[in-house]
Amino acid sequence: MRNLLITMLLLFPTLAAAQNDAFKNMDKAQMQQMMQQMKTMQNCVKNIDRADMQAFQAQAKQMSAEVKSLCAAGKRDEAMARAMEFGKDVSANKAMQQMKQCGEGITETMPLLPDVTHGQNQPGSPRHVCDH
Repeated sequence: MRNLLITMLLLFPTLAAAQNDAFKNMDKAQMQQMMQQMKTMQNCVKNIDRADMQAFQAQAKQMSAEVKSLCAAGKRDEAMARAMEFGKDVSANKAMQQMKQCGEGITETMPLLPDVTHGQNQPGSPRHVCDH
């Protein structure tokens, strides 16, 4: 999971650059600063306890299965409540708190990235966990 996250984070700027004209206007120093920040983030993520990450991953898989099962049974309110409960667990999880801290600096050096949340909370878009 950690390697996947690191790979995605390293590839994301390249993919975004191909789709975002703002990256064409970045100078070499800005690109180097962005790459340094990504390396810093990668090193930070390496320091997160692997056992904590694996335990969280197992917990997330279990929650996902529970929610899918509840959705399939037509228990939408219970599924949403379970997903919200898990959201609270995520914010309290030590490994996830560390992951958040690792990613905080990256947003400061990459203001030109396109809005990846675009369309997710737009009127008419699904907002219920069973609709995803």
